[in-house]
Amino acid sequence: MHTTPTAVLQVFSLHLQIQQEATYARVARTRSSSNIFTLKFSPTDYESKSSKLHIHHQNILLYNQISFAENHRDSGAKAIYADGSKTDEGIGSAYCILENYGITASWQGILNHSNSAFQAEILAIKMAIVAASSLHRLIKIWTDSLSSLMAILNPKSHRSMVREIQTLLLSHKHIHLRWLKAHVGYLDNECTDQLAKEAITKGDPFFLSKPLSYLKSTSDQLL
Repeated sequence: MHTTPTAVLQVFSLHLQIQQEATYARVARTRSSSNIFTLKFSPTDYESKSSKLHIHHQNILLYNQISFAENHRDSGAKAIYADGSKTDEGIGSAYCILENYGITASWQGILNHSNSAFQAEILAIKMAIVAASSLHRLIKIWTDSLSSLMAILNPKSHRSMVREIQTLLLSHKHIHLRWLKAHVGYLDNECTDQLAKEAITKGDPFFLSKPLSYLKSTSDQLL
């Protein structure tokens, strides 16, 4: 029986797909190293996906601290703005506290190119919460990242940083998260967006494990 080159390629491609799926399972689920050809994938480089939930019925209380519909102009609390930015030049994360149209405090961090825009957004929120935890008054942290707020409200989230934020919020009832629409003329939010972009070149280096989506995209390139 004669085997055609096309058939050989199909078998080889199937073998690679199986190897890719096995690699993802080992790294993401069993947290063990795996190789595709000479490329090694180590679990310590990637986000862990824990199935252990520490937030249960208390998570419903987060709905009292997170809102998607509040009028930004009517807020009477101290405001912190958090944002993340991913461009061809890199990934930045930032927050700032503004009073009387001036920045009174801020933070900027630069992430690795392998990190995601979501990670930059969620990191900015976490750092803003940490900063707000020592301020003993009502604080509202504003973000234009709808996906971040939805993730924080999810009691089944396996992302470690999301779970850290959930714990922080439950421990600091004076901190509320608010959503505002991006690029509609909110000067405070535009200022934070600029800080996040500047963080790509000026921010303090901040290490975050690579997202599991990066593991998949990297292995996809080998197919």
